[in-house]
Amino acid sequence: MTHAAAFLRRMVGSKRVAAGTVLLGVLALLAIFAELIAAPAPIARFGPEGAEILPAITEAGTLESLTEGELRARFDGGFVIWPPIRYGPEQRTDAGPNASPSADHPLGTDFESRDLAARLIYGARTALGLSLSAVLVGMFLGVVLGGLAGTLRGSWNDALVRLVETVDTFPAILVVAIVRAIEREPSALSLVLAVAFVRWAEIARLVRAEVLRASSEEYVMAARALGSTRLRVFYRHILPNALGPAIVSSVLGVASVVLLEAAISFLGMGAPTRVASWGETLGQAARHPSEIRLLVFPGLLLLATVGGSYLIADALRDAVDARTVRARTPR
Repeated sequence: MTHAAAFLRRMVGSKRVAAGTVLLGVLALLAIFAELIAAPAPIARFGPEGAEILPAITEAGTLESLTEGELRARFDGGFVIWPPIRYGPEQRTDAGPNASPSADHPLGTDFESRDLAARLIYGARTALGLSLSAVLVGMFLGVVLGGLAGTLRGSWNDALVRLVETVDTFPAILVVAIVRAIEREPSALSLVLAVAFVRWAEIARLVRAEVLRASSEEYVMAARALGSTRLRVFYRHILPNALGPAIVSSVLGVASVVLLEAAISFLGMGAPTRVASWGETLGQAARHPSEIRLLVFPGLLLLATVGGSYLIADALRDAVDARTVRARTPR
């Protein structure tokens, strides 16, 4: 059995992977299909003038300026398929601020008169989208720089070690605060780059250590003795072994970045103010402690995201290093 086949077999048979995939999969589906679950416009409308499919996406800019009554009148007539929640994340509703749960608002509204369920659903898109983007950018930089440092040695190695030590001295939340102070208009891209700036150092350190370790293995020395170039040895023999710890760290990084995004949104430094965020809802809960639902629901979603990430990362660690599995197996 090949190493890849053994890895897949351990992953598929893991209960931790199944539980983590269910938790993150449900959140990912909410993020991807948010317009089908909560939107101020119907999923589809068929009338005398023709068919409209997902106007909440195709006419997002136009619909933002309409009131609740104007939206209902806009889509009145014909055969209409509405989503379960007829409100968007930024739409001010007629129910008013801090409305109790009802048929129209399953979780009530927040203190800005916005539907809480819609805010939480679109908040999943913000949390997962920003965290995945930041982790992927950080992993790319970490693998490239860590691989170069471990392969080329010399000045590259020394320079990376000094750079990693420098980056590690900056707390992630401080880096985000500095970026927010510099830019004029908050953007999701700046948040992704600020988080990736901090995340890449950990990945680079892991990759560099694995490259240095694998470089002394007999199969690598044999490949060099047979005339393989340094690039081919790195690509074919060293990198596959170095990617395992980097992937595990990146999956764990999804949880840490989601928590970081919630923290900075809680402090008002997160994604653009018009973007739904679990941290922003938690900020309202902190200002109004009597409204427990503003604390419980986003807290449960954060718990599901972090728990799912940790379950998958723990199973990945065992699947990458079979020695861990043998150590855990009772004799």
